[in-house]
Amino acid sequence: MSRGISDLQKRILVLCFKSRFLTCQDILHQVFAGCEYETAHASLSRCLTRLWVRGLIEYWKTLTRYRTGLTLTDEGKELAKAILEEEAEGPFSG
Repeated sequence: MSRGISDLQKRILVLCFKSRFLTCQDILHQVFAGCEYETAHASLSRCLTRLWVRGLIEYWKTLTRYRTGLTLTDEGKELAKAILEEEAEGPFSG
């Protein structure tokens, strides 16, 4: 079900599913800790744009002067649940 979604996109969907609401700053701190800000921000921007185009996230712009937040759409929640279920099953050892 999560085909065509990058590892970074999966991680963001799961983080947002668990938190219900994230700011871009939250994601930068949790996912890109230690990376150069400009590089991390560019990667995050591209990733979030792809998730938005697929209809998996909603943007909440200008919550404060510098912050943008996001939440999952219903489709995004379903995909995040599927990702968590796939991770819980682990690799097939049969």
